[in-house]
Amino acid sequence: MDFKDRIGVITGGATGIGNAVARGFAAGGGHSVIADFDQAAGQRAAAAIAATGTTASFLYCDLRDPAEPERLAGEIEAQFGRIDFLHNNAFGKWPGPDSLALTAHVTKEHWDHVMGIGIDAPFHLTRLLIPMMQRQRSGAIVNTASTASFRADPHVCAYSVAKAALAHFTRLVACEYAADGIRCNAVAPGVIETQLIAGAPLDENFISAIPVGRLGRAEEIANVILFLASDLASYVTGAVVVADGGRTL
Repeated sequence: MDFKDRIGVITGGATGIGNAVARGFAAGGGHSVIADFDQAAGQRAAAAIAATGTTASFLYCDLRDPAEPERLAGEIEAQFGRIDFLHNNAFGKWPGPDSLALTAHVTKEHWDHVMGIGIDAPFHLTRLLIPMMQRQRSGAIVNTASTASFRADPHVCAYSVAKAALAHFTRLVACEYAADGIRCNAVAPGVIETQLIAGAPLDENFISAIPVGRLGRAEEIANVILFLASDLASYVTGAVVVADGGRTL
């Protein structure tokens, strides 16, 4: 996949799926802008990409702060003057005791945290960066949704609703801006081996319910995202691509 001379912004790009996307985008000739709240990890990730002979930079961004999308968009405009690929990927687990709770036990703080990062931040960052893409008459947006967008799994009410909203937001943006040369798609991963699921109680029964017989790897999801970001997917917009090893079947 050829991303030569393109600018890609990856939120949550310091680790996990986002980091795999940043590495893959840079390997294709693009410049990966890693936006993350973990400054040390983000700087290490950018340095590791640069060490391969490709290019990347780091921008601090804590999307738990409602003001951050506007600040980040301004930084991108000032430093690069264009954006060819936006990957709305950042997410953060709620650290409270109700992180896995039934709906009646989900606190307002839990709900607001998940919605703030899961749908508010992608909405605001997308709306702020679309005008840059309109000027270019081109751009690709890929959102990290989840198979939870389609399933009613107990104990993950806020997460599931945020991801369902993000999937539908993807379709709306695709419909509204196709005439401007902007494509918007999403990937819906299953359970992937990242820090997000560290410590989760995944027993043998859970694994055996996945037809391919294992959890996914970050690089496997990144490959789908990079395809959607590339010219190879020039006729694909409004899609939510499931990549879950067959679990939702």
